[in-house]
Amino acid sequence: MCGIGGIILTDSPAHEQLLRPMMDAMHHRGPDGEGFYTYQNIGIGHKRLAIIDLETGKQPISNENGTIWITFNGEIYNYLELRKILLQSGHQFYTNSDTEAIVHAYEEWGSECVTHLRGMFAFAILDQNKKEVFLARDHFGIKPLVYAQSKKVFAFASEIQALRAVGGIDWSIDFLALDQFMQIQYIPSPRTAFKEVKKLPPAHFLRVGFDGQVRQLARYWQLNFNPDNTINETDWLEGLDAVLKESVNAHLVSDVPFGAFLSGGIDSSLVVGCMAQTMQRPVKTFSIGFEEKEFNETQYALQVASHWDTEHHVDIAKPDALSLLPRLVKHYGEPFGDNSAIPTFYVSQLARKHVTMVLTGDGGDEIFAGYESYTTRWHRHLTPIPEHLSPVKNFAYQLLHKFLPNRYPYRSATINDWLRYGEYFGTGARQALWKKDFADELIKDDDAVHASYFSKAKNFGHFQKAQFVDFNTYMTDAVLRKVDIASMMNSLETRTPLLDIKVVEFAARIPESMNISKVNGVWLGKKILKKLAASHHGNEFAYRNKMGFATPIKHWLSNTGKESEITNRLLTSGNGLDQLFNMQTVSATVKAGHGGQLWLLLFLQEWLSQLHEK
Repeated sequence: MCGIGGIILTDSPAHEQLLRPMMDAMHHRGPDGEGFYTYQNIGIGHKRLAIIDLETGKQPISNENGTIWITFNGEIYNYLELRKILLQSGHQFYTNSDTEAIVHAYEEWGSECVTHLRGMFAFAILDQNKKEVFLARDHFGIKPLVYAQSKKVFAFASEIQALRAVGGIDWSIDFLALDQFMQIQYIPSPRTAFKEVKKLPPAHFLRVGFDGQVRQLARYWQLNFNPDNTINETDWLEGLDAVLKESVNAHLVSDVPFGAFLSGGIDSSLVVGCMAQTMQRPVKTFSIGFEEKEFNETQYALQVASHWDTEHHVDIAKPDALSLLPRLVKHYGEPFGDNSAIPTFYVSQLARKHVTMVLTGDGGDEIFAGYESYTTRWHRHLTPIPEHLSPVKNFAYQLLHKFLPNRYPYRSATINDWLRYGEYFGTGARQALWKKDFADELIKDDDAVHASYFSKAKNFGHFQKAQFVDFNTYMTDAVLRKVDIASMMNSLETRTPLLDIKVVEFAARIPESMNISKVNGVWLGKKILKKLAASHHGNEFAYRNKMGFATPIKHWLSNTGKESEITNRLLTSGNGLDQLFNMQTVSATVKAGHGGQLWLLLFLQEWLSQLHEK
């Protein structure tokens, strides 16, 4: 796990001194070492957090004759297999690192090299032969990569803040991106909060010439639900158990101490179970809890830890959210409103005292349909003439439509039906919030990003439509981004064995009825995964109500003596918000005290303040 960066200058040679400020801004991502390589007007840099090949894995790394160089962030779990294939093809290796395997894979297969990689990655390859830089990001967006293009420079980095050290970039704000943030708490790819800065989307590669011009931006993989109805549930369970264990085992490759986040939920509990069955020593597990009982799952984490006899570490978070806010804003680099970044930061801080790498359970909800929006909300409120209803139920639905048209609309479900349950500030609320000139320009009737993915999912099952949208938006730009930044702030590598290409493509073949169906009259998501968990921990553990990694943000903001500070931040003249928003609406929001909305406003205000200081 590392920090990467680079520049292509259009009118001058590159040198190491231009790269150093970029890499210094990401020291937390790689405190174990750094390296640079420049060629003509191109420069690439690397900050290293050493996990594999501690002795010879320093980057940038080149091919045999020094014409192809790479700076790489991530881990490749099949690199030993690739190394064997590439050695047989005549390639020569001078390190034992997974990084060098990518260099030779690129030599062998060109841009198709990404289809051979199993792992999490963001990398840039400087190719002197083709006179271009090849950038790529992993299938799911586990590792970040942002870039900026102007007349004088093309620059890329792991974090937005690193690009701040590059001259010649226009830092004009993208207000449409800010509106998306106010709606859904994050800014979906490829946008960032700045017009000239973009996120490279997951499963994409980018080819940029030495003249700084983009030659190609292309997707190399996409999730495809293709259910196999010929396999019975027993065989699916056996296959799922096997593919999870194999993935976890592959993710354990490490030359440094490691452990696992253990929230007490289904996903992380299964990961820890697979680790315990594979490892010869106790798993080190880490949990964060809250004083507020309705948000605290540490008793379930302790149950799992006791069952597998792990070396368990737990801490009860008593965070001062406002004191942590400036650090979070600095590292996320743009407005980011998922307040579970706070406990993620604290559990990462706890884990880093003992290990350098952890496995997590991220991705399970998206690929196995665990969110309430797929079950209670999607089915109870958002099933206009659903595809799976029998003719009798469809007839009853039409009758109900006459009396409750809003709850039972007689039409096909739309993305807006689903999206409104995940909005923080809906269309009307944002119309009232933005000043009129902004509102007239920004507020649209449709959400283009989510609608685009929803339209691509038209041939998928009823519930899989929502999964597909989340997989391509919320998972990448909220969940994975949250974990990457919060963990790397503590120089901790996180790995996600549920988001492994073998696991995801296996899960995509499971019929949706085995993920979502009625159990004892209640719609249940993640059904097959819960059956697997129940085999280890019992039904009471597996079938309890889902809690998720929710945080008591309202309590933190309203019951900590910080009310006056919140008021001063959000309502004082000249705070930045007053240039964008109707302050009467902001005042009403403060009085209403909705924790999620307040956190979005606080994060945005701090971001505007830091932006003004630069």
